[in-house]
Amino acid sequence: MKIKEKLDNAPVAKVVVPIIAAVIVVAAAVAYICLKIADEMKYNEKWKDYDECGMH
Repeated sequence: MKIKEKLDNAPVAKVVVPIIAAVIVVAAAVAYICLKIADEMKYNEKWKDYDECGMH
């Protein structure tokens, strides 16, 4: 009986695991993009006063 239950659950696991992996990859990509944008905004804020004088 236990073998039959494992066989019945196997297709669900084959569908769910790739979906969860894809969601994790997308979340990591979005987090990376957000962090890069925040870092660039912070950098631009730091140097904005020097843009007018030509030092940067």
